[in-house]
Amino acid sequence: MDEIRKNYSLVKILIILLIIAVGSYVLSLAWVLIISKFLDLFVILLSAWLLSFILLPVVLRVQKILKSSKLIATTITYILISALLVIVSIVYLPLVVSQFLNLTNLLPQYLETAPPVLTSAVESFSNQFGNSVILIPSVAQFLFSAFITLILSFYFIVDREKINRELFNLIPRRWHNVLHFTENVINDTFVSFLRVQLFFAVSTGILTWIVLRIFGVDFAASVAFASGVFAFIPLVGPVFAIIPPILVALLKDPVIALIIGGILLAAQQVIFNVIGPRLLGQAFKLHPAVILISFLIGLQFAGNLGAVFAIPVLGISAVMIRRFGHYFLAIRSKATKGILEQAEK
Repeated sequence: MDEIRKNYSLVKILIILLIIAVGSYVLSLAWVLIISKFLDLFVILLSAWLLSFILLPVVLRVQKILKSSKLIATTITYILISALLVIVSIVYLPLVVSQFLNLTNLLPQYLETAPPVLTSAVESFSNQFGNSVILIPSVAQFLFSAFITLILSFYFIVDREKINRELFNLIPRRWHNVLHFTENVINDTFVSFLRVQLFFAVSTGILTWIVLRIFGVDFAASVAFASGVFAFIPLVGPVFAIIPPILVALLKDPVIALIIGGILLAAQQVIFNVIGPRLLGQAFKLHPAVILISFLIGLQFAGNLGAVFAIPVLGISAVMIRRFGHYFLAIRSKATKGILEQAEK
């Protein structure tokens, strides 16, 4: 009898593995044949949906302050955001691009007398800048996609209740509580994570610009922009964010570079280790072995970007699975309690 049970368990495991393999193959075919053809549209819709989640608290705050309708509050919020984007596009981005170009042109002069280690690091960093500048012609397409994303996210916020009502009408009533719970979990995990990363990026960029301006270091705008972009990268972002200002400051004075590095490092401790955990909570604490495994898996499947973003994706997934597990266990516990109460009666 025990031998039969062992064989049954083995067959069951093999069937599950076969289902996973077939499912992965079908999904890969679907990706190639269908999803990849509509990838741009999918990215725009997903971005608009996430943006509506991120901006909803701002809209609700504006609505509360002005005591107005959601339409008016959303319109005011998006007008301010659009004005900010226009100002940044007209004033800041051209300055950043011109500084990038000037920096890449001036670097060979400084590297003639620089140590080999510094030369290698700066050349690698310069190549990254050069690759970024090559992408400038596609900015128009990006701005168009961003414009469409803003419009869609505007309607997602204004008609949020109507959209939810229409979706809920298509789904059996018994699943409504699960959908509400899913929406709350996504908002509390993934969207909160994006808000915090955006805070890291903006605060790091502004702080880097202020420090470089105080010490009279050139290319402050472009270096601050690069540091802000690096700071958005989860976990490893702080390490990458501090490299550009130090490298550029070394071209001016090694002592100043050391002071700037110390100031930015101290500020990072406050931003990432004091303020960050308070904003994000303790939800994303993972075991180092799990982090290493997720890093290797991400590197294998999606290269460098996969290695970087596999860790936060794993953390968010772990939180969501944990909360879903608690939710369904609570439902099962209530159902069991109800059955026992009926049995006692």
